[in-house]
Amino acid sequence: MQYIIENIHLLKRQRLKKTSILIKDNRVELIKDKFHSYQYMRMDGSPYIMTPTTVMLDNQVKQIAFNTQQRNYIEENLIKKGCTTFLFYLEVSREKELAMQLKKNRSQLLNCAIDYVTAVKIPLKLLTPSFVRMCKREKVPALFIEVEDVKALYKIAWGWIKEALFPYNAPLVPIFLSQNEQEKKMAEKMWSSLMRDVKIPSIPHELQEGAPIAYPDLVKMGVYPFKGNVYQGGEVTYNLFAFHESIINIEENDLFLYHYDRIQMTIHKGNCIRAGDKVFYRPGYGELLEVKVPSFLTI
Repeated sequence: MQYIIENIHLLKRQRLKKTSILIKDNRVELIKDKFHSYQYMRMDGSPYIMTPTTVMLDNQVKQIAFNTQQRNYIEENLIKKGCTTFLFYLEVSREKELAMQLKKNRSQLLNCAIDYVTAVKIPLKLLTPSFVRMCKREKVPALFIEVEDVKALYKIAWGWIKEALFPYNAPLVPIFLSQNEQEKKMAEKMWSSLMRDVKIPSIPHELQEGAPIAYPDLVKMGVYPFKGNVYQGGEVTYNLFAFHESIINIEENDLFLYHYDRIQMTIHKGNCIRAGDKVFYRPGYGELLEVKVPSFLTI
């Protein structure tokens, strides 16, 4: 099926542009100002703002055992907030657990209606070259590292870790276990400085549970440009907001935080999964996003 969405206000990274989009076989075939000579069916997009759907960190879905409960959770906490892809991590405490956890994860999300990205969370002591190589073989796009004592970071053989990460280069993401906010801020500064010095792909801060993941972090994990993006050649996945002056200069993540109740429609891979307050849940429609090259848009 081929059709044109005309005069849509496309919001990407705080830039609003009036444009038109040619859709062909559930892919974005072409984005340009106007399609004068095309004879396809046309839809008037002028009453709407189109945004990419959000990618969120959410570790609750995988813990819900029953399909009905999982469906209700995804509808209320993800789809109704304009999210069509979520990132979560598997908690691994020993090397030999990784393969088993990945296999178990696939069965837990068989009926998931939206897409997902699988990362791994480990204690700092498990950050070894052999484990990193195992994650590289399994194409794990991010390693969440639990840091209890920030001084222990300086005992890691970072040269070996860097060598083991290459060339897949999945970024390391910190999780600071200290409950003291002042200590956390200090640990974050030390982490950021150390990662910069040893030149290892990393995210310089913690990712917040239940919140959209920022564009630079999605890039480092290789999730962007494939998710959280409306682009030529990409899948037909987006949110539609009613056009209003109050939201034309706002970032996508702020739309999620303060205006998700204004979403008129959510399209996921060419199918409408939400219209107004109505969710059209499709069990099994979600897929695992296999990240082939993390950090490939960064140096």
